[in-house]
Amino acid sequence: MRASTVFILALVLLVGFVALAVAKAAGLFNPTPPPPPAPERPPIKALFSKTNLFEKITITADQVYVRDLTAAEEAALKSRFGDNWQSKLMPPLVTAAHLRTPRQNILADQPLFRDQFEDVNLPEPISLQLEPNTRAVNVKVDKDKAVGGVLRVGEYVDVFLTAKVGIGNEEELRTACIARGCKIVMKRNVMWTLMAGDPDDKPLHFTLQANPYRAALIAYAQQNGQISLLPGSPPLRIGSSWSDPSSPEYAMEDQRIDEINRGTRVVGTEDLVRIFQIPPAPLPPPPPLRIQHLSGVSDAGYTYFYPTGTNGYSNGTNGRAPSAPPPPVQPAGGPQSRRTPPANAPSATQPVSYTFRLPNASDSECKTCGKNKQPDYPVIRN
Repeated sequence: MRASTVFILALVLLVGFVALAVAKAAGLFNPTPPPPPAPERPPIKALFSKTNLFEKITITADQVYVRDLTAAEEAALKSRFGDNWQSKLMPPLVTAAHLRTPRQNILADQPLFRDQFEDVNLPEPISLQLEPNTRAVNVKVDKDKAVGGVLRVGEYVDVFLTAKVGIGNEEELRTACIARGCKIVMKRNVMWTLMAGDPDDKPLHFTLQANPYRAALIAYAQQNGQISLLPGSPPLRIGSSWSDPSSPEYAMEDQRIDEINRGTRVVGTEDLVRIFQIPPAPLPPPPPLRIQHLSGVSDAGYTYFYPTGTNGYSNGTNGRAPSAPPPPVQPAGGPQSRRTPPANAPSATQPVSYTFRLPNASDSECKTCGKNKQPDYPVIRN
């Protein structure tokens, strides 16, 4: 082999090794692996309505839930609101919707948006919700005495009282309207308007708006009977006046309100006697005229004179003592010769008392302990 041939082969081998080294250094024999795929975007969570939500009815956390948005829902929201559609959604927390009030009706399983709810605020205080010259009074009513508990805030009701009315020794069950046109301003002792079921065996609490006199009357009547609420109409008023000349009960309403505001009127049994239309008690007869007889310095008994000549006693003239008394009824030294009247001589007639008790009050209960009824306060009519 010629020397030139060997030289050429050596040169070729050298160039090949150099090229191989350069290629290896350039990484041609170790290609870079392709970049890993981009990580999958986590699904976007949103707050959804669990049930139908209603305008002006405050909701609670158990009426909403959180779930992932589907691709179709994301596309629809982006098409509706643009690229910043996520900022329109409520935060994905059930507590974010607690005690929030919708501005519109919302169907179940719909995403909830910020502009669908009123701003976060506490309700107005009751004192700011009341109309001028009215008061708030709380009543506790059995569910079946409040139209099954379906009465809502803003409705007007008439307030009825059912009580065992005692007139002297007799007692009967009566019902009467003690206030009309009272507005419900709060229910369940909660300032928010909630939609919730109420148990049948527990009473409901309502806060009513009434004029000052009727508010005091309702507060008093609750201790003397059972309250019922029936749907009614707004009160009939002429300007700022509460009086209704066409109603015997409301004809003097403004006067009663003024007396309550000035602190000169006390609400009590007399008001219930008027409302329940209990006839006035008969006037007691005048006390008998008693003449004491003396024999020397000893008690010789008594003689009684009655205008009507009853009970077997001597009769006076037109209720006046005669000029000369007849012989004494009781002999001197007899069993009634002391300074005490005969056993069958009546004293001055006591005024008739009126009582008002709960309908379920038992006759065996103590009538003077004040537990189930007010004490008996006599009403004397002139």
